[in-house]
Amino acid sequence: MAIFSHMAPVPPGFKPKWRDYLEEHVALYRRMPEELTLCVEELVPWFMKKVTWKWEPWTGRKRKPDEEMAKVCVSFLACLLIVNRSKKDLAHFHTFVFHPASLKDDDGETWAGWASPRGYIEQSWPSTLRGMQDGEDNHCTTIHEFAHMIDFRTTATDSIPYFDSTSARKEYQAFLESEYVDICKAWEKVSGCAAIRKYATTEKSEFLTCATESFFENSERLKFLRPQVYSWMQRIYKMDPHQWVDRRQWAERVSLGELKNIRNYQWDQWDFKTTWDSKRSHTELLWPHGISAKDYPAWNAAEVERRQGEERARIEREAREAAERAARERKEKKERERKEREAQEKRLEKEERERREEAERKQRERYLLNNRTVIVEYPNGMPQLKYELVDGHREGLMQRWDEQGNLREETEYSRGRKQGMVTYYYPDGQKEMAGFYILDERAGLWRGWHEDGTKSFQSRYRDGELYRWKQYRHDGTDQTYSRAKNRFGR
Repeated sequence: MAIFSHMAPVPPGFKPKWRDYLEEHVALYRRMPEELTLCVEELVPWFMKKVTWKWEPWTGRKRKPDEEMAKVCVSFLACLLIVNRSKKDLAHFHTFVFHPASLKDDDGETWAGWASPRGYIEQSWPSTLRGMQDGEDNHCTTIHEFAHMIDFRTTATDSIPYFDSTSARKEYQAFLESEYVDICKAWEKVSGCAAIRKYATTEKSEFLTCATESFFENSERLKFLRPQVYSWMQRIYKMDPHQWVDRRQWAERVSLGELKNIRNYQWDQWDFKTTWDSKRSHTELLWPHGISAKDYPAWNAAEVERRQGEERARIEREAREAAERAARERKEKKERERKEREAQEKRLEKEERERREEAERKQRERYLLNNRTVIVEYPNGMPQLKYELVDGHREGLMQRWDEQGNLREETEYSRGRKQGMVTYYYPDGQKEMAGFYILDERAGLWRGWHEDGTKSFQSRYRDGELYRWKQYRHDGTDQTYSRAKNRFGR
């Protein structure tokens, strides 16, 4: 869960202000346990130096991001995938290219990004930023493309990463063959497969990438709905993201503002406006020379205490189990005549418990499916719609993009009905129309603009019906219709 428990030093070569970048823009960073965070941070300077970073010309109205921030955030997510594996997974990778908008291939198809077996990755910056900042929508372009790069370490691009053991590779390959067929069949049904994106069914090489996105961003859903896939992702990446949410009751989803509040109340050396860069002198002097992140003394002390606690718990558990076993044996000796009746009661209790557990499992499954972030994709994997489900109803902001990745609509919902602000955009980001809904009906003042930014109309609604309309022409004149029937002939 980020760095909050003490003034943790930064690893050699890692700048304190980089933590500010990561906390603001990378949702996974705010969720990770501290010991893993430091290990990934230790790899970031190495990764940034080995990569050639390129930027396509930034044109139009879209503002170019801070280059250092962009490189740090991408590097952190890339290093997260190999922190418990090996640097050899990305030894062949050498170039990363940022684009100001969606990429187009030779056939005119639009993509958020792509990875080449020849060792380079190109990504749209809007898609890159959107994927990093959400952290729960199963749609992180950076994790997706670097999972491809890990797959490219072997000669075949078949969603089979490198394994140290030949037997493990064969076991995973057999599992992949059956699981991929099952996932494709699941997506052919109306319900689909909420654990893994539908884009995984386009070809087998996309299975590892989409499963990796779900492993890090929706660990609970993947573990619950596809436990075997989750188990293999654990073996591949040698970590368990599902455990991250158990470290603190608020760790499952924490915003930057919440993190600052937590530090402000729990950490005497921090206030709401403090940044990591302002603590540079403290953090850089505390890191022991020549010590790796895994050997940091504070972690060793915590690990010893944890193991001692586990040992004490094991001894107490064994003693308790021995006492219970002895009591059970004495009871069985005195009451043998009741053995058959007790066995029958246990069978009934077991059946009742299994029925109850099955009911709870189904209830949890319904909850996970009715409370999630939904993304409807175009055939090329680009997002078309994005909205939140709360108790099965749309809630909050709904966003819609065209096939080129341009935001075209933002509408607010409450309990599945349009309620609040709605805005439509031209492809270049200029507002086209804006107004309000109340209980699925237009209300109040609505405005429209031409593509050059000048007004096109202004209308008012009462009780869901158009009341007055004013139209603005390009020559500067306007015309007002006091009643709807005068404007629309009814």
